[in-house]
Amino acid sequence: MKDHIQPFVYEYLNDLSLNNNREWFMANKDRYEAARADFLEFVEALIPEIYKIDPSIGMQKAQSCMYRIYRDLRFSPDKTPYKTHFAVYIATGGVKQHGRPGYYLHIQNGESAFGGGIFMPSPELLDAIRKEIYYNIDTFKGIIGSKEYKKYFPSILWKIEMLKKAPKGFDPAFPDIDLLKYKHYVSEASIANDTATSDGFLKNLVAHVRATYPLNKFIQDVMFDLSQQ
Repeated sequence: MKDHIQPFVYEYLNDLSLNNNREWFMANKDRYEAARADFLEFVEALIPEIYKIDPSIGMQKAQSCMYRIYRDLRFSPDKTPYKTHFAVYIATGGVKQHGRPGYYLHIQNGESAFGGGIFMPSPELLDAIRKEIYYNIDTFKGIIGSKEYKKYFPSILWKIEMLKKAPKGFDPAFPDIDLLKYKHYVSEASIANDTATSDGFLKNLVAHVRATYPLNKFIQDVMFDLSQQ
């Protein structure tokens, strides 16, 4: 079983970041293919391990979970054509899209990360998640305050794009109002290069999956209840 990422994957991604143009990319296409293949082989080993913990993901193929290397330049002032990372999103229901709970792996020189939870939920789902937290605050705090969760995700929740005020329809005096201000409910942990390229990396990620699974399950249950309305 594939246990870790090979160092040449990081070497390639670092070189790409220094030579982000089509000429270099095409001249080094064999390196890209080799690095991509190594990453996909690792993800193929990871998916069944996640499935054992969270069967909602189904038995997906790594390639269907992987994001393209090509950047969308339509609305970006940065016109470099290629992403300098490899990433996959292994989501509930086997659909690679934001707005569903899932597990995200991002491999980039010096900036690798692994996460769970949900990014960019629909307004309807986000409101339902907030209501579930509001009415079951002790359960939710138990999830993100557990020893295992804090061990692997010490920053608790990803605090990007928090609301400054209480969301509409919620009492600003609610003691845990800050937990309702998130726009995304995401666990995120940084990964060092030498961690990803060392024996035991797969086992390390499985431990992260196990730690964030209760958060994912909390969101999955909200999503299911919403679909039944």
